[in-house]
Amino acid sequence: MKNNLTIAVLIMAAGGSKRMEGIKQLLPWKDSNFLLETIKTVKKSNIDTIHVILGSSFETILEECNLPKSDVMVSVNPNWSDGLGNSIAFAVKILVDNYPVPDGILICLADQPLLSSAYLNSLIHNFEKDTSKIIATNYRKGVGVPALFPKLLYPNLVLLDGDKGAKDLLNTNFKEMVRLDAGGQSLDVDTKLEYNQLIQSISNKNE
Repeated sequence: MKNNLTIAVLIMAAGGSKRMEGIKQLLPWKDSNFLLETIKTVKKSNIDTIHVILGSSFETILEECNLPKSDVMVSVNPNWSDGLGNSIAFAVKILVDNYPVPDGILICLADQPLLSSAYLNSLIHNFEKDTSKIIATNYRKGVGVPALFPKLLYPNLVLLDGDKGAKDLLNTNFKEMVRLDAGGQSLDVDTKLEYNQLIQSISNKNE
């Protein structure tokens, strides 16, 4: 890594996919499924460690994905139903308690299949310029993940709870933030309709 910074990635894949009518993490995508392709993308970026956080249907996901144990750490949040914020707090606590504390934690979702390693690297590159700031992704109605959090905010991350994930923390630290435009890559897929529309749009581009 440039500047000898260490970046740990949390891939959040614990949700119950209530609106998907199935296990969202296992939806077919490219050569495999959402979760495995997210891991592939992250591996191509300039990161140091990958931590996948599971919860709902974790046994089925582990069986289907056969996650590589050598370079991907997997943890199961028993309280995943308490929301994304709870899963982030759970993951960060495991990370800081059991591993060398990284300079930054990059939080990604397993349901953003259009993300590229180039975009993740742009987040990391901006973080290298100032390791005291959050590097977050611009949305029409605010900011969100993927987002890279500095070490000084880890105590705040372990206090998160509920369904909002890190949104409140991002909004609280709005001035201490660099916001990047993902150019459509931040699309998240929450429903079967959105998934079908995504597949159709990819099919149309390939015609």
